[in-house]
Amino acid sequence: MSGAVRITIIAVLWLSMLGGIMFWFGGRDVTRLTIAAGPASGESFEIATAIAQVIEASDQDIRVEVFETQGSGENIRLVDSGQVDLAAIQADATITHDVRVLATLFSDAYQLVVSNQSGITSVDGLAGSRIAIPPAGSGQNKAFWFLVAHYGIAPHQLTALAMSDEAANFAMQHGQVDAVFRVRAPGNKLVRELIQDQDNIRLVSIDQAAAMALKQPTLSSGVIPHGSYRGSPALPVSDMPTPIVSRILISREDLDDELVYTLTQLLFEQRAALVGKSTLAGFIRPVDFAGQISIPIHAGARRYYDREKPSLLQENSRMAATALYVCAILTSLFIALRSRIKRAHRVRVSDYNLELIDIVDKARVSQSDEDLAPLQERLVEILRAMVRDLDGDRVTKDEFDHFSFTWQAVDTLVRDRYGSIKAGTL
Repeated sequence: MSGAVRITIIAVLWLSMLGGIMFWFGGRDVTRLTIAAGPASGESFEIATAIAQVIEASDQDIRVEVFETQGSGENIRLVDSGQVDLAAIQADATITHDVRVLATLFSDAYQLVVSNQSGITSVDGLAGSRIAIPPAGSGQNKAFWFLVAHYGIAPHQLTALAMSDEAANFAMQHGQVDAVFRVRAPGNKLVRELIQDQDNIRLVSIDQAAAMALKQPTLSSGVIPHGSYRGSPALPVSDMPTPIVSRILISREDLDDELVYTLTQLLFEQRAALVGKSTLAGFIRPVDFAGQISIPIHAGARRYYDREKPSLLQENSRMAATALYVCAILTSLFIALRSRIKRAHRVRVSDYNLELIDIVDKARVSQSDEDLAPLQERLVEILRAMVRDLDGDRVTKDEFDHFSFTWQAVDTLVRDRYGSIKAGTL
């Protein structure tokens, strides 16, 4: 084989392989998803990134891009406008009618960090203080104003400075603010950085969570666990009461049901892979069906949650079995009653027939009118009785017809016998 032929064959093979690769990638239908995840320093961004990585590793036909945002308020606007497909938000955020929920990701806690110099020992003490709060438009910002309003503190009674977590840490450490408010998962990295090695900075408990839940049902009573930010010496020194609120994963209402089913399935069936990328994934749980989360569940997610739900027949199997049992008993009773009625009919007709036979026997041996007269009267009585039984449904029409045929034959026999006696032909 000449060198030119070999080169030609190799070129054809390479072109064929290249064409196959291009056909493979060009022919695949890749779905692209976007997630609005809040600030890059937050837990929502961390868990959203983990979810994106696991989805792409599990399904090569799905590509996921995670976006940094200012928080829940912006995330909801992005979902509602169709600019993103999914978002992580606080459950107490104001939502629109086009938003649906897929799953609960984890729980956030209201956290109030204060300096010892401020003299603040409770939320009441925030009046007259300078507080670093999350940026406007975020769910955390809204939560702060809800908190101080519950304690009767008006906006003009304090100085609230909206800033990022990093800027708030800097301001607190340099004495520019008296307190920092955040809604973050217990053990949050930036809260730990703020208070872990600072003897003059501490957490303050917020102990009216149950009362606040009366106004905001998405809240519930919780704690920042003992030792969340330092093990020895423990920080906090004991379980610290505070309101908690769920962080949830939402989507557009019109996101494809089958795609949402797949995403929800991955959240729960790839739990080990998710936890390997973010320990927060261990807190992912189904949507609260008890009603604490008021956002409607996406149809695709609900289909996943209901996948093992028993069918209507299975749910009512005991009732169905009882109904079948009762039907069987009633059917048996009906058959038995019907048989008894038929038997009673047969006995009644049989008695009449026996009487007719007795009349026949007596008519054959009769020698005078006086012998036949009682037989004729008895025939009439039997016919009357049979008619009454027919009217009272004690015999059927068919039974009456058969009896009538026999009765007429006996009546004819008696009449013939009577005629023979009269004619003297016996």
